[in-house]
Amino acid sequence: MDKVLQLKKKLSQLALLDATFQVFGSESHEYQLKPCLSNKEIQVFECTHNITLPSEYRDFLLEVGNGGTGPGYGLSGLLVIEYEDIIPEKLYQENYEILSKPFPLTEAWNDLDLIVKNNTDFVANNDAYFNDKFIQGTLTITNYGCGIYALLVITGEQSGKIWIDDRTNDNGIYPATLSFCHAFHDINPDDFHFHQDSEEEQPLSFYDWYEDWLNRSLDQTRQSSET
Repeated sequence: MDKVLQLKKKLSQLALLDATFQVFGSESHEYQLKPCLSNKEIQVFECTHNITLPSEYRDFLLEVGNGGTGPGYGLSGLLVIEYEDIIPEKLYQENYEILSKPFPLTEAWNDLDLIVKNNTDFVANNDAYFNDKFIQGTLTITNYGCGIYALLVITGEQSGKIWIDDRTNDNGIYPATLSFCHAFHDINPDDFHFHQDSEEEQPLSFYDWYEDWLNRSLDQTRQSSET
């Protein structure tokens, strides 16, 4: 079965099974997807920011929805303004120009020295730790809560992959691996502390990340209905 059709089928099943919104974050999006974008609208966004959206995410916008139902508190979308100009509904970075610059990381990063060295100048060092250069080439597409965000890499070697910005909790930026998803898509993120177990794990693609959340959410709701 086509990947998009699989996602749509599972989304419908989950919305029916979790009518009381027991899955974490579901009260925020209530299993509602925003209307899909047209190919023209996506092209305008891409041309405006001199980028090409990863194919899986592009297909999702065209055939599933422009944000809404998803991991954490739901997917952020691209907001259409007057049917001509498109801007990100929520970009973690303030300067849209950095979208076209390649994402610099290929492995987990957490340089706490940018915060702790020279404590007499904490604010400046804090700004260095949160510098946008570490997340350039990404769109922030999900808020997991507690200052943890999922990034979709748009530009660079990691294009199409999901990474996690956990700098608010001094945990740096790291790939959205299966271990991460096992933790954040199974239970309330407030109930535990995530630790990366394997340096060999790779970041998931957009569809694999999204489907992981769908599968785990379906398992949770089915188990709950049986108890």
